[in-house]
Amino acid sequence: MDTSRVYLNFKAFRTPGAQRASLPSLPPGACRCPHSHRLTLKLSCAGLILLVLTLIGLSVLVRVLIQKPSIEKCRVYNQENMAKPTESPAKLKCPKDWLPHRDKCLHFSQDSNMWKEGLVHCTTKGATLLLIQDQEELRFVKDSAKGKGNSFWIGLNYTLPDKTWRWINGSTLSSDVLQITGKTTKDSCASISNTKVFSESCVSDIKWICQKEPKRV
Repeated sequence: MDTSRVYLNFKAFRTPGAQRASLPSLPPGACRCPHSHRLTLKLSCAGLILLVLTLIGLSVLVRVLIQKPSIEKCRVYNQENMAKPTESPAKLKCPKDWLPHRDKCLHFSQDSNMWKEGLVHCTTKGATLLLIQDQEELRFVKDSAKGKGNSFWIGLNYTLPDKTWRWINGSTLSSDVLQITGKTTKDSCASISNTKVFSESCVSDIKWICQKEPKRV
C-alpha cells in the first residue's frame, strides 16, 4: 500500500474545513428545539383547549340547573291553579216575601197602621222604612206597588221648625228624586202609590214599605 496516499486521506479527514462542510448550516437566530419539546407544546395547547371547552360546558350545565327549579315551580303553580275549583262570587239573597232590587230587599206590608207604627214594625225586622235614592228606584217601587194596595208609607216626613221634607236618615229631600203632591202640614208624612208620591197625615192608617240589605250566601 502506498503510505503517502493513506496519510493524505487521513489529513483531509482531520481538516476543520472539511468537517464543517459535512454539517448542515442553519440560518442565524434559528431555534434549535428538540422534537420532545415540540410534542410537549402541542399537548399543552390541546389540553388548554380541552379545559376551555370543559369550563364552557360546566357553565351551561350550571345555568340549566339553576333555571330548572324555577320552571318546575311555575309548572306546579299552574297545575295547582288549574286543579283548584273556580270560586263563585258571593250571591246576595233576600228573605222570603222580600223583593230584591239592586242592593236592597223590599217588603210591602200586609198590615195598615200609622207612620210611626210602620217605622217600628220595620225595625223589628232589622230594616227601616224605604228611602228612595233616585228616579230609577222610584219607577221600580211604583211598578211593584201595583196590585198590592192604594198607598204605602216611606221613610220621609215633614219636620219642624225648618219646614223641610227629610228622610229618616237625616238627609234633605232632593227635588231631582221625587216631587210630593198634596197639602203639607206640621204632621205630614210621605206615602207612595203606583202613580205618585203625596203628603198625608202621619196618623193615617195605611200600609208601608220596609227595606234592608240582602244577605251574602
